[in-house]
Amino acid sequence: MKTCTACGQTNPEQARFCLSCGTPLASAAPRGEERKVITILFADLVGFTTKAEQLDPEAVRGMLDPYYAQLRGELERFGGTVEKFIGDAVMAIFGAPVAHEDDAERAVRAAFAIQAAVAAMNAADPDLGLRVRIGVNTGEALVVLEARPSEGEAMVAGDVINTAARLQTAAPPDGIVVGEATYRATAHAIDYEALDPQQVKGKALPVAAWKAVATRYVRSRRETSRAPLVGREPEMAVLRERWEKVRSSRRPALLTLLGPPGIGKSRLLREFTAELGATAVFWGRCLSYGDGITYWAVDEMLRDAAGVMHSDEDSTMSAKLSSLVESLGGSDAAEARTLTVALGTLIGSSTTGTGGDSRARISRTELHWAIRRVFELMARRGPIALVFEDLHWAEPTLLELIRYIADGADGSILVVGSSRPELVETRPEFVADSEGERRTLALSALTAAQSETLLSGLLGAPELPAGAVERLLRNAGGNPLFLEETVGMLAAAGISDVGGGKLLERVESLPVPSSLQSLIEARVDQLPPREKKAAQHAAVVGGVFWSGAVAHLNESRDGLDQDLETLERRDLIQAAATSSIESEDEYAFKHILIRDVAYGELPKARRAALHSRIAEWISALPGAEDQYVEIVAYHLEQACRLVREVGRTTVVAPVAAATQALARAGERAERLEGFREAARFYTRALDVLGATDNEQRLGLRLRRGLVLKALGELGQATTELVEIERRALVLERPDLRCEALIALANIDGKQGRPADARRRLEEAETIVRAIDAPRLLVQQVFEHSAFRAHFDSAADVAINDLRRVFPTVETLGDRSLLMEGHMRLGTLLFNVGRLAGAEWELTECSKLAAEAGSFRAKARADSLLGFVKYYRGEFGDIRDRSRRSSAR
Repeated sequence: MKTCTACGQTNPEQARFCLSCGTPLASAAPRGEERKVITILFADLVGFTTKAEQLDPEAVRGMLDPYYAQLRGELERFGGTVEKFIGDAVMAIFGAPVAHEDDAERAVRAAFAIQAAVAAMNAADPDLGLRVRIGVNTGEALVVLEARPSEGEAMVAGDVINTAARLQTAAPPDGIVVGEATYRATAHAIDYEALDPQQVKGKALPVAAWKAVATRYVRSRRETSRAPLVGREPEMAVLRERWEKVRSSRRPALLTLLGPPGIGKSRLLREFTAELGATAVFWGRCLSYGDGITYWAVDEMLRDAAGVMHSDEDSTMSAKLSSLVESLGGSDAAEARTLTVALGTLIGSSTTGTGGDSRARISRTELHWAIRRVFELMARRGPIALVFEDLHWAEPTLLELIRYIADGADGSILVVGSSRPELVETRPEFVADSEGERRTLALSALTAAQSETLLSGLLGAPELPAGAVERLLRNAGGNPLFLEETVGMLAAAGISDVGGGKLLERVESLPVPSSLQSLIEARVDQLPPREKKAAQHAAVVGGVFWSGAVAHLNESRDGLDQDLETLERRDLIQAAATSSIESEDEYAFKHILIRDVAYGELPKARRAALHSRIAEWISALPGAEDQYVEIVAYHLEQACRLVREVGRTTVVAPVAAATQALARAGERAERLEGFREAARFYTRALDVLGATDNEQRLGLRLRRGLVLKALGELGQATTELVEIERRALVLERPDLRCEALIALANIDGKQGRPADARRRLEEAETIVRAIDAPRLLVQQVFEHSAFRAHFDSAADVAINDLRRVFPTVETLGDRSLLMEGHMRLGTLLFNVGRLAGAEWELTECSKLAAEAGSFRAKARADSLLGFVKYYRGEFGDIRDRSRRSSAR
């Protein structure tokens, strides 16, 4: 038999088209395995084994055959598939190979139908005396799509099966017991009686269980597409009022739309910003990858403003950024240069407007100031709106930046975002500002009348059959996306005439999702195999993807454009007007839940392999080494995690590549002085690497320890660094031990332990004299000179030590070390009153910092230079210098 993967119907081997839905069976070729949420039903006769011992085998068969036939008929009537008969027990599957929105409800209703059928058999033949108990459970399983249960092939695997079997044994005779997931999915349609948690064989913890008592009469529901905005007039009025206030007051404001997925946040923002004009609006989305994509939303806004493509080379990117800054005007050339460097650092350009290297460490404060300043300059030309989508995925650093703009920017800037309600639970500053003005706008569900208006607009029909409307609105629950997705399902099924009886006929015949998750899963399962593969591969790339990335995962571009057009036509994805990667068509899933469903159906081993492959594609993009390192790291990390979760698989975890990418992402975060993000990256790298106590792990721990020190978490840093110093001695890594000793000496000095600091610095000095490590030598001298000046009152010795090591610093060619050296030397000279020498050193530091784009170093140098000028009686430019340094 051939199983149609479009509708699940079994067909004769010689059939070329599905006898149920007409899909060509040639296109329904084997698709391997998928992970699906399914419902398992186990039914077993009570006490039949004892009864069978007393009967002739033919009599037993005569009793069981009608029973089996009744069971199969009832199960298949509700859409179930009988996987196997085991003695007098039966196991059936709901939701595979094709999912329906109400598989759990179908299974429980089938259980009641089985009970009724057995009761009818007993009534017809009182000698039968059959009693059946049934267990039903819902959960995730691995499904073999082309398995043939009728020929003994196993179709599903997973704990959901074992739990269903155990629930069946816990059921009383003539009873139905369900697990928690089944109960939650069907409580609206079935009456239940709560049972005590069941202690069942093979389970460490008791299993929650409910006894099904009776079915309820629940009307179905359905429909969807696109229509004018409905029911959001009050919210639109608030947005308009806030915009007018921003315009008239020339002050910024923050407003976040709150609501569950599908409630219409993005749609409302699109309608509102369409009134403002394209030049006044900048959009950015917060990615769902987790840690690391800290400034992605701002990156998108600034790329849009500058016309920067993701595929641009550094030189092109720098030219575009310089052009943007020049077009904005500003106070002076120094500010323009500073802003160009900041934008280049954020977006990933390695060159500044003057050809210097921008990859120096930049503090978060400096970066945030530069970003805010750019938006302030934009607002001089007219009010602007900054739209941040999906703020519930935003990292704390980005939320701090948003608040920094909203609380302190100078100009007409409306910061508006969308988020799920949980944002305000952890960020109360997003609820109201210091003056009590509310910063959130909650979107509630549409009323029944509003939903009906929306439904009419989606279908394009002025009047709908009352039965169809009632079913649709009940299912949607006032969620616009529920309605839109359901109409999309109807359209995909081939509706061209939605008038009167035809619409009601379609509503009655199509599967009806009972929640958004099951709705989307049902839609994805209706895709032909090739289009479904494209959707799943796109989901691995992410919520936003490119045709080239999907082609790379497909290992072919043949037919891909057509497949993507089909997905777009079915409203699963949408094409972007422009692409951030040159010569690549860019798409986005219409909603992130669509992506999640498509992604979740892929087996984990397959996901792991695809994550590794997409990391290859991203790594080949221009600038990927720095610009996309966080995304590459995410994909490689996911591959490693999935392989470990699966355990036994032929897929090899890319541990080395993932560790390296996460370490590079940590280094990049350090360059931007995002130390907390850097610590998380190093921790993730250690998790990927595993518990192996090797030199690579020790190096990562050292990086994390140094970052913890920079964060001021000195207790944790000390614990980490002490252990690193000990392990480095065991592993014979004097370089790592030396760096740990220098860092520990710094902490000792800060915490008033000069004896410990001296001992560690002397040990570090012994090491650097024994090995060829010029950089460590410089670091040791830097730290030791500070110690001597502070604790030994030997400033002259410290100054001479610093000057003696300067040739080594210059030979290394490390600009950050050179800046640090000039700063240290200038500070010491200032402290002993050698003001001329201090001025020269600090001026050199300021120049180097400006060339490198290191705002922090320049601000420190300029600030101290102001004091030098003051003590020398040169008051001319003190005020200007201090103002510039405080602005950084």
